[in-house]
Amino acid sequence: MTTARTRRAVLGAVGAGLTGGCLQSEQRSQTLTMGVIPDVDPDTAIEQNTELAAYLEFELDVSVDLRTTTDYAGLVQAMTAEQVDLGYFGGVSYILAHDRANAKPIVVGSKSGTTDWHSVFIAHESTTVTSMDDLKRSADSLDLAFGDPLSTSGTVMPTYYLRRRHDLFPDRAFKSLTHVGAHDAVVETVAGGNSDVGALNARIYDRLVETRSVDETVTEVWQTPGFADYPWAVNGSLNEGTVSGIRDAFASLDEKGKDAILDQQNVDKYVATDHEDFEELGDAVRMMELLNDDDG
Repeated sequence: MTTARTRRAVLGAVGAGLTGGCLQSEQRSQTLTMGVIPDVDPDTAIEQNTELAAYLEFELDVSVDLRTTTDYAGLVQAMTAEQVDLGYFGGVSYILAHDRANAKPIVVGSKSGTTDWHSVFIAHESTTVTSMDDLKRSADSLDLAFGDPLSTSGTVMPTYYLRRRHDLFPDRAFKSLTHVGAHDAVVETVAGGNSDVGALNARIYDRLVETRSVDETVTEVWQTPGFADYPWAVNGSLNEGTVSGIRDAFASLDEKGKDAILDQQNVDKYVATDHEDFEELGDAVRMMELLNDDDG
């Protein structure tokens, strides 16, 4: 068993924020570089994955180098540059990593019997917006907050449903549109009155409500239909034996009673997945023209 040396590092752009360059092939059996998107603030993203990293170290008998990025595009770039072996992506950022780096999804989280995720629209009580009909009627007088531009549940799918179901183009229909980064930042922005309405990941919002981290001035307006999101994906250069070991380690978390880790991941268990499960996101990605965006 190698000595645990999980590091807390926030990565910037590839080549600037990453240290040590690409992993050499002979090092991959000894060190696993694990990257996670900053869907919450970077410190929290690391904290929520530290125990998981330690578990993988023990199960795989490797050292895990745990890192996060300054934004979602950073993790796509890191995977493309082969500076990340295992990544926790949003659905859209995974599709980009698959397109650019042949990233392969191996597991997704299941909660309450489903692997679907949802976006939730929220509003500040001062707006009197309580339904999507209200939101549509008042859009031109409302400031809208989204998450990271590549966030599946914080930007892409909310945009998809606004356009397809309500004929609202966020960048034109609202008084203003601001991207504030992490999902918890969306709640803080709306609660602070800096935006009238916002959209974020529904599971994260529900967790914030459960922990009483949501100001009473914020109300839920609507949850979208479900969609695939948040896969753990591996670099296409990893050998199948390593990939199989990682997949098995995730899948056995519930059998081994690792409830604390699963709770931190906001799932009940992990189940196997493949690229076909994410094909429905392709329509939204093409609609947003993200595959042609050189910045990720």
